Amino acid sequence: MFKAISLKKLKRLTAIFVLAIAVILCGIINKRSILTMADANKKGYLAIIIDDFGYTGEGTEDMLNLDIPITAAIMPFSAHTSEDLQKVKDAGKDYIIHMPMESLTGKKEWVGDKGIFTDMSREDIMLRIEEAFSVVEGASGINNHMGSAVMENENCLSNVLDKVKEYDGVFIDSVTSGKSTAKKLCEQKDILLLKRDVFLDSTDDVNVVCKRIEEAGEKALKNGTAIAIGHVGPEGGNVTVSAIKKMYPTLMANGVEFVTISRMKEIIQNGEYY
Repeated sequence: MFKAISLKKLKRLTAIFVLAIAVILCGIINKRSILTMADANKKGYLAIIIDDFGYTGEGTEDMLNLDIPITAAIMPFSAHTSEDLQKVKDAGKDYIIHMPMESLTGKKEWVGDKGIFTDMSREDIMLRIEEAFSVVEGASGINNHMGSAVMENENCLSNVLDKVKEYDGVFIDSVTSGKSTAKKLCEQKDILLLKRDVFLDSTDDVNVVCKRIEEAGEKALKNGTAIAIGHVGPEGGNVTVSAIKKMYPTLMANGVEFVTISRMKEIIQNGEYY
């Protein structure tokens, strides 16, 4: 009799133990499911800026025909500035000024006669930026073409930014110098600063550009936002167009939303990615 009772108790205790283990395991599995869902629902915003509009370079039309949000960066004082600006407007794309600025290593003629140079007076700098905003009317901001010398020169860049602020523009640091003073100055002047995370092209290998777009998407998911810069013309053109087309569905499926610079400004100011 004693053994029979003990056996019943043992079975009962075993059943309780098994049930407890099942509950614990269920909780662990459910927790993992929640974490997996959280990862799956993670979202990042990626803005692709395409430099060098204004030359009617290779890939101009194909880039503008993409049914994907991009932002065109337009050279303000090039031979085909007005032509490309009209194409960008007709395509309904967002656009900024791709402002030529003095480089530490490049030749002065690469910047052009109407670039920003470190030996210019405050008045001349502000007039030049004013003219750029007048030519590329409606631009939502400005980024630097070359410009390492200007980006490191606090006084010169400060004058540029004062005019950008008047237009309530975004300033995008293309990061052509590791000693850029843009962050410090934009914080002082309460100007929204965006920084380039990835350069996409300057290669003929579409697979290389695809990998760089993938990298930009990963940064967007990790940090909430990311900026990638590509080009029309010989630096990118149709190679970059093809890579964007190829990678767009994959990145979208993984939670990366492609946005314009104007939209990214709203996202950051509204804190939508937190």
